[in-house]
Amino acid sequence: MLNIIWLILISVGIFVAAGQDIFNLSINKFRNGQTLKIQLRTEAPLSSLKVNQPGSCILEIDSEDYRKWAGLSESRTSGFRQKGELTLLGKTQGRLHIFMDGQTPPLWQEIYGIQKNQGFLLARVEWPDGPSPSGPALLTIDPIRLNKLQAITNDGLIHYAKIAVELAIGLIGIMALWLGLMKIAEEAGLIARLAGALKGITRRLFPDVPPDHPAMGAMIMNISANLLGLGNAATPLGLKAMEELNKLNRKPGVATDAMCTFLVINTSNVQLIPATVIAVRAAAGSVNPTEILGPVILATTINTIVGIIVVKLMAKWPIFRRQLEKE
Repeated sequence: MLNIIWLILISVGIFVAAGQDIFNLSINKFRNGQTLKIQLRTEAPLSSLKVNQPGSCILEIDSEDYRKWAGLSESRTSGFRQKGELTLLGKTQGRLHIFMDGQTPPLWQEIYGIQKNQGFLLARVEWPDGPSPSGPALLTIDPIRLNKLQAITNDGLIHYAKIAVELAIGLIGIMALWLGLMKIAEEAGLIARLAGALKGITRRLFPDVPPDHPAMGAMIMNISANLLGLGNAATPLGLKAMEELNKLNRKPGVATDAMCTFLVINTSNVQLIPATVIAVRAAAGSVNPTEILGPVILATTINTIVGIIVVKLMAKWPIFRRQLEKE
């Protein structure tokens, strides 16, 4: 079910992104292919610049020219200037790196964010009548297409899928170490002793379950495994416990008090050794992956106590009692 939900969310995200991209292309939001008339000033004469050799320059843009290019209803109060770097590609064209600053108009800033260049907006420039220090030049911003869709697929799905693989590979060795240690503890009888120590508590938490019933043993083993961070071992024990608890259920299909209490404890179980969290921190490069032991023990203890109190109080509510007592 969870996989279906994720698939639906991903499909909706891709559909919405594609729709937004199609809309942006239909109104030409990023002015793809549209030229903007500018004045280009260089420190050295344009005729002295060599091909493929970058040089500093300043772009001077008239407010009315920019208004027409950007499709704005109102023009800027005055023109603006942008610093840049020009690289000639031939006699009549070149590449421009337009550096971002406080004067950069919002549309250019948005395009810059999509291009993801380091501090500059990428564009090309042409001189219809040949390079001239006083003549106009035509500026064309590099086209932007399907940026929303690329953000979801390349920057989202593919990027985080790569991170997931790297993290999973890093977890293998650490998880093998912890699970091996826990297996030794299990073979040495540590979990069985811990389960014995919990019997007194579980009898009070589950008064409706006979002490010698298989459900009680499965629940104790599940809680013990969770205490030591053995999530993989705890899962089948939890399923077995629910199966046995259902045998004591007088009304199949309606969860009993014991089922609800066990589910709360299983979900919010106290963690003495959070092996999975420690392994994830170590795989992510944490300097001290075990420093979270204290906060984890405190947080999970409070979490479990609050959960037990809430489930016991809700079990006394008439609306839930009537549901259980219906024949």
